[in-house]
Amino acid sequence: MALRSFTEICGFERETLLRFREISLSLPGVSALPGGVKFPDTGGAFHYEESGKLLSVTSNRFIHWSTSGDSVQLVETSLDTNLLNNAVRLKLCHCSLLPGGVSITETLNNVIILLSTNQSVHRLLLPHPSRMYRSDLVTEVHMQSIFTDVGKLSLHDSSHSVQIPGGSGGASCSTCWISDSGEAHYALASPAGGIMVLTLPPHDSPGELSVVELKRSSMMQRFSDWMPSAMRGDQGGGGALSLAAREVEDNCFLFALSQDLRLRLWSFRVRTKSTN
Repeated sequence: MALRSFTEICGFERETLLRFREISLSLPGVSALPGGVKFPDTGGAFHYEESGKLLSVTSNRFIHWSTSGDSVQLVETSLDTNLLNNAVRLKLCHCSLLPGGVSITETLNNVIILLSTNQSVHRLLLPHPSRMYRSDLVTEVHMQSIFTDVGKLSLHDSSHSVQIPGGSGGASCSTCWISDSGEAHYALASPAGGIMVLTLPPHDSPGELSVVELKRSSMMQRFSDWMPSAMRGDQGGGGALSLAAREVEDNCFLFALSQDLRLRLWSFRVRTKSTN
């Protein structure tokens, strides 16, 4: 088989070495927990809704992230232009990013990044690229990334960062999302099998963090009969390995894949905006 090599050809000079800006956030009252619990490193990516639209400001543009311990790295990349100030490393002192604890959502005016750790939850509100460049069609070779002014955010403000009341109880994983009404939800799974949902009001509305504990769930039949018992182990516990959330009208369903290889389901009703 003949060997082939590929080279990217573009009409602009691209930086070959990422230059991460280091940002540290330490919340009052948050200190390192005893025991030194470690979570696996994770990663993921987000693409804009109009990433496939030619000459759009978000054409071929996406964000990828990776977590390790108390830090999350965020990089915005474009295949069409050279994005300036596009890499940031955020360190959440004395906290550990939970598996599933990063979510990126695109709205008309903003890009919202949600983070959940074992001791805190965070919401980063960044400008949408279409609001940074008013023109619908962009042909510039160099553009500013949405992370350009991230250092100017008041990350200690309660609308951005909140300590989990009473701690997360040793959460094993999480999922987070923005509801249709603009609320930021963070679901944390406890080792005992319960789910705790923390909610921040919409960024442009007054209010405080609210906490709801979900204790009752539905359960699907075990689907691991085909797996050898040596692979399954004899854990028998209900702690979640991963979480996922899906909204349907005014209800939200939380799915948890548990250590006993059962799929559990919670119903969490979200608040919706009233209509006059």
